[in-house]
Amino acid sequence: MSTVAPNSDTARSSDWAFKQLFKLESKCRSPTPALQVEAIGEFPKLLDQFPFPTLVSSAFLKLGDLFRSSPNSLRYHIAQVFGASQQHLAQITQTEELLKRILVVLYSNDPIARVLALRLIGNASLIFAKFPEAQHSILLRYQSSHPLEIVAAVQTTESMLSYSPEFLEVVWETVLSKADDPDVPDSVRVQLIRSLQHAAPNLMLSTLLYSHCQHWACDTDSTNIIRCAAMDTWKAIIQRHNELQSVDAKHISGYVLHDLASLRRSALALLGKWKPKGQT
Repeated sequence: MSTVAPNSDTARSSDWAFKQLFKLESKCRSPTPALQVEAIGEFPKLLDQFPFPTLVSSAFLKLGDLFRSSPNSLRYHIAQVFGASQQHLAQITQTEELLKRILVVLYSNDPIARVLALRLIGNASLIFAKFPEAQHSILLRYQSSHPLEIVAAVQTTESMLSYSPEFLEVVWETVLSKADDPDVPDSVRVQLIRSLQHAAPNLMLSTLLYSHCQHWACDTDSTNIIRCAAMDTWKAIIQRHNELQSVDAKHISGYVLHDLASLRRSALALLGKWKPKGQT
C-alpha cells in the first residue's frame, strides 16, 4: 500500500493522513507476517510526508501498543522504525504514555524481548533519556546474566548519555564495576570505558575517573584494546584540575613506538594534552 497522497491538495489534509495511518494499523494486525512487516516499514514514509504533531504522536503510540503485544520478530522492525524516524520524536506529546508501553516489555520474562526494548529506548533516547523510569530500568538490566542483554544495556546507556549526561551519576558505580570486571568481554568493557568520557564536564566524577584510566592503561594485564579505550577516555577528562602527571606521561610515552597503530595514535593524542611543569 502506498502512503503517497494522490495530489498536493490531499497531501496537506490531516484527514487523509489519518486515514492512511488507520490503514497501516489495520495492516499491522494482519494474520500474515509479511504484510505486518511491510506495514511497519511504511510508518517512516508516512511521518516524513505528514510531520503533524497529532499524527506523529498517534503513530508512535500505535507502534508502542503494537510493540507491547507483538512477537519479537515484529518488535525488531518496530524498534528500527524508532531509529529511522528520530527526527520526528520531539513532536510526540504523550512521551510518558509511550514509555509505559515499552517498559511493559522491558520488565517481561523474555530476555530477547528485553533486548529489543532496550534497543528501542536507545533509538528514542532523545525523548526518554531524562525519565527516571527509563534510567532505573536500564540500570536493572546490568544485573542480567544474558550476554546480549548486557550488550544492549551498554549501548542504550551510551545513547542515553548523549542526551542526558547527568544519567552517568545514576549508572556510575555499575559502569565502573563492569568496566573493571575481567570476566566481561573486552568488546563490552571498551564500550563502557568510552562511555565514561561523558564524565568530563563533572568535576568530581572526572577526578575520580583519572585513577581508573591510569589503571586500565598501565596495568600489565590490560589488553591493547582496553588500553586504547582507556587512553581515549583519559584524554577526554584531562583538564586544569585533572592534568596528566609526569610519571603517567612517562609510562604512556612507552607506547608511542608500539607496533599497533591504534595504540600509537591513542598514546600520542593523550600525550598531546600533557603540560610538563613550567609549561603553560
